[in-house]
Amino acid sequence: MSRPAITLDDVLAIQFTSAHAWSPDGQEVGYINDDGGHYTLRVVQVSTGTITQVSRGDAPVDAFAWGPDGRLAYAQGGRIVVASRDAAGGWRGREVYASTSQPASGVAWSPQGPLAFVAGQRLWLWDDAVPALRELPVPGRVRALHHQPAVVWAPDGSALAATFEEDGRWDLAVVTPAGALLWRSRTENLEGPATWLRGDRLLFARPSVAYTAREWCVLDLPGGGAPRIVHREDEPEGLGAPFAAQALPDGRRAVLVLRHEGWWHLYLLDVDTGALRALTRGVGEDVGHAYDHPRVSPDGREVAFASNRIDLGLRHLFCVDVDSGRLRQVVTAHGTSVEPEWSPAGDRLVFKHSTVEHAPELWVVDRDGSRLRRLTRSMPDGCDPARFARPRLVDTPGPGGWQIPGYLLAPRTLVPGRRYPALVYVHGGGMRQMREGFPPLEAYAFFYAVSLWLAELGVVSYLVNYRGSIGYGKAFEQGNAGGLATVECEDCVRAGEWLKTLPFVDAARVGIWGLSYGGWLTLAALTRFPETFALGVNIAGIWDFDRWMAWAKGAFRPAYDYFLGRTRGEREQRPEVWRQASPRHWVAQMRAPLVNFHGTRDEAVPFEQLDLIVADCVAHGKVFETHYYPGETHLFTHRATWRDALGKVLRALQDYLEWSPAPHGVAAPAPEAAPAPEAVHVPASGAARLHAEAPVEEPAAVEALDALGLQAEYGGEVS
Repeated sequence: MSRPAITLDDVLAIQFTSAHAWSPDGQEVGYINDDGGHYTLRVVQVSTGTITQVSRGDAPVDAFAWGPDGRLAYAQGGRIVVASRDAAGGWRGREVYASTSQPASGVAWSPQGPLAFVAGQRLWLWDDAVPALRELPVPGRVRALHHQPAVVWAPDGSALAATFEEDGRWDLAVVTPAGALLWRSRTENLEGPATWLRGDRLLFARPSVAYTAREWCVLDLPGGGAPRIVHREDEPEGLGAPFAAQALPDGRRAVLVLRHEGWWHLYLLDVDTGALRALTRGVGEDVGHAYDHPRVSPDGREVAFASNRIDLGLRHLFCVDVDSGRLRQVVTAHGTSVEPEWSPAGDRLVFKHSTVEHAPELWVVDRDGSRLRRLTRSMPDGCDPARFARPRLVDTPGPGGWQIPGYLLAPRTLVPGRRYPALVYVHGGGMRQMREGFPPLEAYAFFYAVSLWLAELGVVSYLVNYRGSIGYGKAFEQGNAGGLATVECEDCVRAGEWLKTLPFVDAARVGIWGLSYGGWLTLAALTRFPETFALGVNIAGIWDFDRWMAWAKGAFRPAYDYFLGRTRGEREQRPEVWRQASPRHWVAQMRAPLVNFHGTRDEAVPFEQLDLIVADCVAHGKVFETHYYPGETHLFTHRATWRDALGKVLRALQDYLEWSPAPHGVAAPAPEAAPAPEAVHVPASGAARLHAEAPVEEPAAVEALDALGLQAEYGGEVS
């Protein structure tokens, strides 16, 4: 009997990269490699593909930066290490900071040589030319905004901008390397992300506390004074992701990511005049994901960016000419390409690329689109990507005429007449998107791989992109405004009901699961719609929204502001919206078994939420399980943790869905099930319909299978 296409060992052996950056000479690319929770700093020689590990030891590398002289600084296990090439061509590290009480994180080299880093939530400067280590006078606690650097150097090295928190308020400061505080904000708003246009000019975003408007402000130094507002975004239904502005070499223009026309597009802003010009237009979002910024070429002539303008479920790389607006596609390879970074000479781009057969990997391409080649590999030896289950784009009817897109993953071989268990997988983050193949971000690529493994065992998965997901335009992403964990929850429930209509799915054995936001919606679905799902698996989901928001206001401010925008106001203003967002209020009507997982060091959803779930389930006599992992983070870090957790998920499918996995997608015989309905809803075209429209006549079950590309595999027999 042949080996499965992908096993649990294969899933856990997939390697991921992050934070890729070119060396100053353009010969190498540095990146952080995640090998099952072992985070190491590596460099790859672009011309040869030779990979060298820079860091040593088992402690995780959190951040790194190239110095102007080719050295590497990195934060590892609370230490700051500076590594240089030795005579043999390897890397030798020198520890410049270490403290058990004030662990270090975040590194940034000045263009002039000194190294800035954050330790104990204070800003430090290390200069080996003196040598000296000293603290810079930033008020409060230096803290990075979500997925943004805490410290940004001016291009001439004359100043640093840093975000900090003081007495519950988040502000922005500008200091000199000599220790002078040049300016600080004093507002209730967040300030950031920040971008230096030149040594004496800083551009930053200032969203409203209610997260319905964003002002773009310019601070001119050294005079200081009040920043000038040069542009404003107004989005009453809630702002989207905060993309950092990208400076042009002229010091007065910047590229912004805005959605004034309903999709994320690129705009050129002149901060002297306030003039705004669209660089891109049309249907499609010109970003790869919620943290994927466009990149200006070193010569300032072009902007590289990822876009789904060809296919909403994929991303391709494009360049747009700043002056003419001419658009050209750089990478045409099928799949998802994101996070382009220009080489220092501007002749090449390094980027992440993933497909239906491999998780995100680093690739490089010449500026003109030639010489496309792979630099790193993600998939382990032994798995057979050619036999992976293939995702089928479908859309399911949501409330109010919305069509909710997603991807169906079914076993490659379906036994005629057999009914299979199925799971609705609910992605986390809100502003995320499952793709045709492996998504670009590690958390979602990992769960995509898990779904492939489950397909090998005979489990059907539907990866739903509920309202609030990125990739389908502003109207869709704002579709959950005023209804957190309610409208998106109903999208997921409708997806579950749709799965039950498929002739090869056992309607009595459909479950739902997800992590973070996905866990939250899993909890909401089980409590608010108790008849839909036979099982729920919650990983680090929110149970009590009020308690979470009280914590997030000080500890996770960007997420707090985002949710405040989606609720359309504070609890006193929108009491029913806030109440609806807490699944615990409906625990009494929950029927399906609930299996919970949580790490005790979760940085995004406090472990307290699991305590509340246990207390409520005990009080109401519910069937539930609880599994916690000491020291684990929000997205579990270690391979051993995931092996244990996924083993328990598999056992839950066996125990609660009365299902026995068998190899290669051939599940054991199912209990007698009622005949499936005669119709399922499948879009006639390959593109998901995203707006309210008239009901679509549903094809018969055989036609539906054919549209999904499963008719031949199913053998032509349906109930």
